[in-house]
Amino acid sequence: MPDVGSLFKLFYWFQLHPGSPSGLYWVLAGIYAVGLGGSAAYFVNVRQRFGSHVHRMKIARRVALAAGLLSAFGLIFIGMRFWQIPVLSLRFWILLITLGAVGLGGYLAYYFTRMFPSSLEAFEAKQLRQRYLPKPKPKSGSGGRRRKRK
Repeated sequence: MPDVGSLFKLFYWFQLHPGSPSGLYWVLAGIYAVGLGGSAAYFVNVRQRFGSHVHRMKIARRVALAAGLLSAFGLIFIGMRFWQIPVLSLRFWILLITLGAVGLGGYLAYYFTRMFPSSLEAFEAKQLRQRYLPKPKPKSGSGGRRRKRK
């Protein structure tokens, strides 16, 4: 484990040969593997969970896709770190993906507490309005009755 002073040096994050990974990478790999499996399962089972509610299904699929992509890239970069591939094993990539996952969690907490209730209410109001509006009459292919020409 590095000392705290080296964490603030740019060379530490961009070393081409950073050495063997510590036990922290195994923990991160486990977290990303659970995140990838959970988001894939959630993405597949969205229809069973929300039925025919289109708005909730759309939001759930977006969240599952974003979490799955972050987890997959996290696993890829941690694998590159274990295999010590020069450019792809930089500590910077793992830091970037981890900060992205934390940022996604913070944004989702903000979205579901502040924005989601109003967007759900607007969606349900639109659905209610569409339910009671008169349906347009289907137009025939010929455009109505034809007159005979003399």
